[in-house]
Amino acid sequence: MEGERHTEDDEAQRHTVEEGGQRSAEDDEAQRHTVEEGGQRSAEDDEAQRHTVEEGGQRSAEDDEAQRHTVEEGGQRSAENEYSREQGNMEIGGEEIGSSCPQHPFDPVRVKNKVINGDALTDDEKKSVLQNRWLAPQGYSYPKRTLGGKQLRYNPQWEKNYEWLSYSPSEDAAYCATCLCFNKVKGKNFSFLTKGFTDWKNAVGDKRGVIPRHSHSEGHQRATELAENFMLITQGQKKDIKSVISKQYDDKVMANRKALLSIIDIIVCLGKRNVPFRGNWEGSSENGNFNYFVNWKALFDTTLKQHLETAAKNAKYISPQIQNDLIACCAEDIRETLINNIKTAKFFTVLADESMDISGIEQLSLCVRYVSGEGESSEIREDFLGFCPLTQQDAKTIATVILRQLTEWGLHTEYLRGQGYDGASTMSGHVSGVQKRISDVHPRAMYTHCRSHALNLVVVHGCSDLPIVRNTMSIIEEIAVFFSGSSARKGALEAETCKEGQTTKKSGIPLMSDTRWSSRSTTLSAFVEKFTAVHFVLEKMGVEKPSVSAKAATLRHSMESFETIITAVMVNEILGYIHPLTKLLQTTNLDILTAYEEARNMRQVIANQREDKGSRLCFEKATALANSIGVVPAKRRVSVRQTYRANVTTESVEDHYRINLFYPLDHITAQLDERFAKNNKPPILASYLVPSSLKYLTPAREDEMLRWYHEDLPDQDTARQEIERWRHKFEDGPLPSFALEVLQKHNLSFFPNIKCMLKIFLTLPVTTCACERSFSAMRRLKTWLRSTMSNDRLTGLAMMHVHQKVEVDRENILRRWDASGHRRIQLAFD
Repeated sequence: MEGERHTEDDEAQRHTVEEGGQRSAEDDEAQRHTVEEGGQRSAEDDEAQRHTVEEGGQRSAEDDEAQRHTVEEGGQRSAENEYSREQGNMEIGGEEIGSSCPQHPFDPVRVKNKVINGDALTDDEKKSVLQNRWLAPQGYSYPKRTLGGKQLRYNPQWEKNYEWLSYSPSEDAAYCATCLCFNKVKGKNFSFLTKGFTDWKNAVGDKRGVIPRHSHSEGHQRATELAENFMLITQGQKKDIKSVISKQYDDKVMANRKALLSIIDIIVCLGKRNVPFRGNWEGSSENGNFNYFVNWKALFDTTLKQHLETAAKNAKYISPQIQNDLIACCAEDIRETLINNIKTAKFFTVLADESMDISGIEQLSLCVRYVSGEGESSEIREDFLGFCPLTQQDAKTIATVILRQLTEWGLHTEYLRGQGYDGASTMSGHVSGVQKRISDVHPRAMYTHCRSHALNLVVVHGCSDLPIVRNTMSIIEEIAVFFSGSSARKGALEAETCKEGQTTKKSGIPLMSDTRWSSRSTTLSAFVEKFTAVHFVLEKMGVEKPSVSAKAATLRHSMESFETIITAVMVNEILGYIHPLTKLLQTTNLDILTAYEEARNMRQVIANQREDKGSRLCFEKATALANSIGVVPAKRRVSVRQTYRANVTTESVEDHYRINLFYPLDHITAQLDERFAKNNKPPILASYLVPSSLKYLTPAREDEMLRWYHEDLPDQDTARQEIERWRHKFEDGPLPSFALEVLQKHNLSFFPNIKCMLKIFLTLPVTTCACERSFSAMRRLKTWLRSTMSNDRLTGLAMMHVHQKVEVDRENILRRWDASGHRRIQLAFD
């Protein structure tokens, strides 16, 4: 300070700097006790201040004027007070070390100690800290600090970019005004709240700027929101601070929910359409479909955009782990819907089959068959519930996995009434197979060999037991492989087919498969239809294509055998009768009795061909094909030894192939009789309750049926009387022929026992086509590009892809995900 002052004036000035105004000696002593010792006041001042702050009471004119100038108007004072403050600042500025300076009323250090001790600040103290800053007087020189070998000092220009900065002249340190009042979250930059920030070297900058980092910290941003709300309330623009904070919190929760619901929408859409989520990694980011669509949706979804821009890197909730969690929640939501439907139906059947995925893991597919709905909405459903990896493929392990998994999914296995598997000994064994082990636990769970598998075995044996048929099928398979192996060969065949005026839906000749039902019929049909075109292309390639000329010539010579031609025509004729049944068995709304009846009808039609002109028509068609390529119909020479081929002596070529080829195809009818034998197991006896079959319900069958269904009947004592009333109901008029038709078109409210038995009968498994469809989905999902997919992710994606028509509840998915673990994001679910 320059100049001499009077001792009394100097003492008064010092009190003016420390206490913010000119006071008398008595007032100065009272104010010092008020500031330094926690605000003891005289009785009158204390009573007035308490009414003013706590109760919003009226003040006297003088107190009101002083308070308004001090707090509401940002600390404006009279000219004398302002002059005194500037003079006090000049004294502080002359100190060599800031910590030795006396404390100013606007120095943040005054409230720092209360914050550190956990004491709550009064509203007046908060307003003073937020509104007032210490201002350096003209000519003031900030103290220097030695940092990194340089003399550095505080730069007041920082306060223009960061309004929350509050400089302490007594400590030569910077504090955060908003955090002093409202920050409760500790972080890396907590020095702005405790000891003060003094590292002027690293104050600002893109890489090491501490001040910018603090402004973006979670605690500071939260404190800023609270400070803004607080100031709006003090200025009368808002009513209540609790309601403001509550609304702010609600808005934050709603924004978080909306952002995550957008992410869930993308997951559901990609999952149902079987679009891969992930892609290639480019540096530190992944260029996958999921990230692409998230960024795309953020272009017009402002809430999602704000979430992606403001959330921390580890809290954006788009990582692969979060994807897996949300996919699993989607699968659980879909499965829960299906399980509720099954529980409503009460009785159900389990369908199971196993297959290896692309990564070599044996996957067990579990599906459930049940009757859903009432009245006209009644339908038979076969729903896929998930994959279960198998560590071992023995019967004990599979049976244990099936029962355990059904229980974990919430199904009551005491209502299990059927088992549907293929005919492998592990599954169908009557001593220790899966069906026997489950039957030991649940005796009324009847096992059914998949009818589609059984029919496929009929076709396989029919095409392989006769040597002449086996050889012809092998030749046709080689031709199919030859044309499928090159697009040029397939294109040449299609061009030649079009020249002949033929139009077919399938290009080329489809390949055969032992597991793909009806593939043999499709391959044979295409070969016979395109016979002349195939021969022409092979002949042409034998001349023009040196690389394949030998193979083409060999196949062409094989086709030029009349034995090959007539065998293909006759087998195609027989399989033509089987193909419609193959398609029928793959439908869901088919009961087991209808499947047996259709198989027996088909068997009778094939047997009738022996008596009719079936062989004559086949011979005429084969002769026409042979003439088109210049082959003369002839029979093979008669061999003395007839051990390995059937060559009964005949007078004509037609008789030769009728006796040696067409008649032996009766082997197919024998296979049908064996694999589709009439089944009179007690559960199937309920089929006699169908009105068209009531006349075949004898007393013996009725007794056996009621004994089997006795425990499941809702009214056991009146079951016989109910059956008599049922007979009387259908004495006249049209009689329904199918059990499902009865449920859909007739009111069974007065026939609860019959309704129960018909539903259980329709629940009995017919095929395991639902499992085969799930394997098709698995092969589309888990490709060689996605071979490392975990089993949980595979099951979740398969559930969404298979059940595309099942609506998912996004809110329920979000609630389920929030409850599955501790989440940093605020969603406010109970």
